[in-house]
Amino acid sequence: MSSSVRRRVVEEEPLISQMTDEERETADKLLHRNRSNLNASTVAWMVIGLAVFNMTDFAAVIMNDHRIDEDLLRYGCGCLLVNVLVGVYLVFGLSYLQGKRDWENHVHPSLIPVATLFAVCGLVLCTVALWPVWSWWTVPILFALFMGVIMTISLLPF
Repeated sequence: MSSSVRRRVVEEEPLISQMTDEERETADKLLHRNRSNLNASTVAWMVIGLAVFNMTDFAAVIMNDHRIDEDLLRYGCGCLLVNVLVGVYLVFGLSYLQGKRDWENHVHPSLIPVATLFAVCGLVLCTVALWPVWSWWTVPILFALFMGVIMTISLLPF
């Protein structure tokens, strides 16, 4: 029922007088739902990410601590950069600039798995590089920072 109403509302734009009460209610829910990503969990992850960043002196440790394996950190950040560039290409290049929503038909089929592989390798390399500083706390610290960044990006207006 919901998909047929959605299809009629979006594609055919029927007259409201021809719709039943149930179809009108479903259409109102579809058209007037809250599209904002700002909710309690988003704010909580952003606050947690900021708190972890400040309490661990993350920026100062990355820049000054001699215990960090700098080569592994560079390779890990490079892998994460490849992942981000693939995401920017898919979201901005295809979706917004070219208007293509079905990525599978417009890009090489292995692009998304390769980006996922680079993300996993980057996170593992960064974890290994930072392990001498925070030991087992490295994993929760990086997870909290990752979630804070993701939730912040989800609030951008695109």
